[in-house]
Amino acid sequence: MIEAFWTIWQKLAAHFGTEIAALFLTVLTSAVVWPTLTWLWGKLLAARDFWTSRRRALSAVAQRQHSDGVREGQGVWTLAPIWQPENYKNNIQGARILAIANLKGGVGKTTVAANVAAHLAHDEKWRKRVLLVDLDYQGSLSSMTFPDDQSWLPPKGADSVATRALSGQIDPSMFLQSCKEAKNEPRLKVVTAHYDLAQADNRLLVEWLLNKRNQDSRNLPTKLSDLILGRAYHPNEMRYNLARLLHSEAIRDNFDLIIIDCPPRLTSGTIQALCASSHLLIPTLLDKPSGESVVSFCDQIENMKSAGLCPHLNYVGIVACRFVANTVGWRRTVTEIQDQLHLRQLKCGFSPLSLHSADGQYGQQFR
Repeated sequence: MIEAFWTIWQKLAAHFGTEIAALFLTVLTSAVVWPTLTWLWGKLLAARDFWTSRRRALSAVAQRQHSDGVREGQGVWTLAPIWQPENYKNNIQGARILAIANLKGGVGKTTVAANVAAHLAHDEKWRKRVLLVDLDYQGSLSSMTFPDDQSWLPPKGADSVATRALSGQIDPSMFLQSCKEAKNEPRLKVVTAHYDLAQADNRLLVEWLLNKRNQDSRNLPTKLSDLILGRAYHPNEMRYNLARLLHSEAIRDNFDLIIIDCPPRLTSGTIQALCASSHLLIPTLLDKPSGESVVSFCDQIENMKSAGLCPHLNYVGIVACRFVANTVGWRRTVTEIQDQLHLRQLKCGFSPLSLHSADGQYGQQFR
């Protein structure tokens, strides 16, 4: 190697002079040495994460010691470091992605998601190109949209589209091909989910806690470019898999609005939905347990926003389902929720209780 450099030096010096030859060899050496050092540094970081992965996982789920005893910690989802995708803030601010979520089951999330999507796609005032994303392993939204059609079910031994999307195993073009069009409504398409999603949620959580490295799908020019720019390490940041997919140019060009139906738990899918979404709508029943669930959910959302996980997520508001107007019970629940949210200074109020369609506040957010 030294002899080769000496030969090159002599020839360059003879033709261009020693100063030009020295400059050329410096640039050439940097072009080789810098990417190599970056690559080695990335390998060292990956090895470090491998050796510390068990401690990281146990620390994330550990109980915490308080003055009055041992209690559960804040949860795993705000675990640092948080690696947001490139241009994440601009993508969120330019997105029209609505997460419909509540950690309590049976409050009408799926019904609200299906009806708001159908209204915005079908009504003459809107006629939006809408994508519905089903992230509940029971597939209620999928079966509701295709009640007389079993073709949305994944083939035997295959994963559902939702599982592949959350796993980061599908590119935008294949994702678009996998979206199923609703019957008699070409502007409404659905990403379907099935029972395989339950296992995927568990797998994704464990792989992320243990820092499992996924197969590098970058092509050679991209790899070389990253090395030259000093991007040594790409950790397994599962929390933004769905964001990277839905924020892609191909998806944004094909839909005016994306609505995500979340499961009634903080699963990997729910976290990914919150990280991908620009807005959040919270359906609820107007009874005491449901009201307490809304406040608890908003507390958790604020913790995640403060941690930098989904800092740009905006509230559309709370929407009441299946209530009987002009009764004492629902008014008491509304007042209790409003008081608690006001105490926390949260800008998350009720959508008008008289609204039973997607007109008004829902639609105005996404014009």
